[in-house]
Amino acid sequence: MKLLIVKPSSLGDIIHAMPAVGLLMECLPDAEITWVANDNLASVVSLAAGIRVIRFPRKALGKLSFGALRAFLKDLRQESYDAVLDFQGLLRSALISRFAHAKARYGFANGREGSPHFYTKAVALPAEIRHAAEKNLFFAKSFLQDQGITDFPLECAESKNITVPEAWMEEAVALQKEHGLLGKKLLAVGCSSRWNSKSWPVKYFADVLKIVAERRPDVGIWLLGGPDEAQRAESLKDECDLENVVNLAGKTSMGALTALLHESAGLFTNDSGPMHIAALLGVPCVANFGSTDPTLTGPYGPKGRHFIVASDCPKAPCFCRECPRGDNALCCSNTDRTMVAEEILKRLDARD
Repeated sequence: MKLLIVKPSSLGDIIHAMPAVGLLMECLPDAEITWVANDNLASVVSLAAGIRVIRFPRKALGKLSFGALRAFLKDLRQESYDAVLDFQGLLRSALISRFAHAKARYGFANGREGSPHFYTKAVALPAEIRHAAEKNLFFAKSFLQDQGITDFPLECAESKNITVPEAWMEEAVALQKEHGLLGKKLLAVGCSSRWNSKSWPVKYFADVLKIVAERRPDVGIWLLGGPDEAQRAESLKDECDLENVVNLAGKTSMGALTALLHESAGLFTNDSGPMHIAALLGVPCVANFGSTDPTLTGPYGPKGRHFIVASDCPKAPCFCRECPRGDNALCCSNTDRTMVAEEILKRLDARD
């Protein structure tokens, strides 16, 4: 059987589809699976061994590059598929599904922008399912049931066949050697996010990390982020004033970031893309949520692995990119820093 997965969008969206795709791979071991993903996220999809990736040239198409469109459609249509599974549920993903050579096209009945009109079968989700990963698992199970498969693994929270490439691991080891982290238990810290409203104050992070460092001086703390987040991470390093804090924001490729997360015993973070990567790799997360809802898009995994630090702001979750009250510090104004540090320490101790 040949299957086409359409899930081109954000990092979190792709990772929330991976447990479902892992279920497909486990229940259909002989299936050939191809995945359409945004070209800048293709490396993340490649973590799932055995999956062919078709790169969707989102930026080029945004600039009306007809050459990029022709090349994409040629790649999309060079194979014929038994079924397309549209995990995105938008007009763009539905059109990709329609243009592919496929006998059947599956999608969500509540898909937006008219997408259900392009499917041969639209799957209705039960109202009680909230988390994106659980919705994707239900969708995959519906497809499998149509193939006569009804005996599913009891535990579907773990993604299957996830492998970090050796080249990424070598890059991570080189960074650890360069910054004195090699051989230490690692705690990753993500103090930034694409939304300002999701970036809890630097002082809050520093308060928690000082408690962790006092209790576990053997732990190496590394700060992650992109080049545009390096200054915020440096501010956190200065605020902590701890010798075992290393700022790697802006110094890692996506591969090195992923490998360093794989080698970390835990992640203390805002709601962000690296949080989803860590969860995919089985790394325990202590994650701050205020403007977004962890029941919808929190770090996914077995019960008890992750801990959510929930805001007590009366507007949370507000889903606003900027704090509607004008001060992100209000999200954590009553948060017990010692309690948060204890949750981090529990996860570090469990991985000794």
